[in-house]
Amino acid sequence: MVKIARYIQAGRFESGGIFGVGSNQVLIPQKKRFESLVKIASFLKKETDSDNLYEYIKNNVSDVSEDDINFSLSLFREKNSLMSSSYFNSDDRYSRNVLYYHYLGANSKEIQEKISKSNVTIIGCGGIGNHISYLLATSGVGTISIVDSDIIEISNLTRQVLFSEEDVNSLKIDILERELLKRNSELNVKKVNLEIKHKDDLSKIEKSDLFILSADTPFELIRWVNDYCFEKKQPYLNVGYINDISVIGPFVIPGETACFNCSKIVPNYACDDELQDNLTTINSDFKAATFPSVNGVAASYAFGDVMKFLGGYGEILSKNRRIGIHSRKIKIETQEIPKNERCNICGLQPK
Repeated sequence: MVKIARYIQAGRFESGGIFGVGSNQVLIPQKKRFESLVKIASFLKKETDSDNLYEYIKNNVSDVSEDDINFSLSLFREKNSLMSSSYFNSDDRYSRNVLYYHYLGANSKEIQEKISKSNVTIIGCGGIGNHISYLLATSGVGTISIVDSDIIEISNLTRQVLFSEEDVNSLKIDILERELLKRNSELNVKKVNLEIKHKDDLSKIEKSDLFILSADTPFELIRWVNDYCFEKKQPYLNVGYINDISVIGPFVIPGETACFNCSKIVPNYACDDELQDNLTTINSDFKAATFPSVNGVAASYAFGDVMKFLGGYGEILSKNRRIGIHSRKIKIETQEIPKNERCNICGLQPK
């Protein structure tokens, strides 16, 4: 039994009208066709046997042609406009997420089940770690491991949204655990009090479905994580910012995607030449010019890719690329990272 989905709207536009909203909306310029479509959609607001839709419409909706019925049913299926009412219970905790998954054409029940059994590790519990852990916890992820050794400072409160003034001088992982459990008592939180000073320190973190790297120090950390994750066949996603640019990616799946080392996409901060002392002097006291909205955009955009990976639906936008979303202007740029067969980390050539 199916009916027109709750996320469907229709309205007059010029001589015809628009059916649906968002990226699935369709402009129907012909007046008669749009009117027939609306009549059929209105009839299907009540549940109907999905095996006999054509006959039900033909026998119950007046003044619509067979061609209009076929057009409408084809459009409904193409744009995911029909769903079973058993898939949506407005009182269910994750009901709005379920609607979203269905809107994208996925099996929403299966996705939510996968997500509830998933295990995600967040390395770095600052601004991005706060945002993305909140989003994952409230969307039903089963287990979240949080990795950090820092204490909360007053300057963190502008963007690390789960911390309060009374939490200053407390361990970030302790307060983050408390706040995540407030929002979802069914969540399993694992705390790892760890300062990562060397690649070998990563071995102290348990394997999970996905590592999310949101820490930005030391400079070598992304390369350590990349090397380690390929050794252990551990998927990971890098999320961060470059001052005023939110950065997402690459999303790395060992054996499937390129790795961070496949293309030269960032400067070398430790080079072996006469400039090294000067570079060290310049970079020694670096502190990112971070801002709350830049953190939030990076985390929210990354969250979409994380859920696609965990739920097994849709296109992961940051696979084989790094995405930059600017805050000073309306601009999104990408750095493509094609798989390099000669890469000394993930390539096919002998190392």
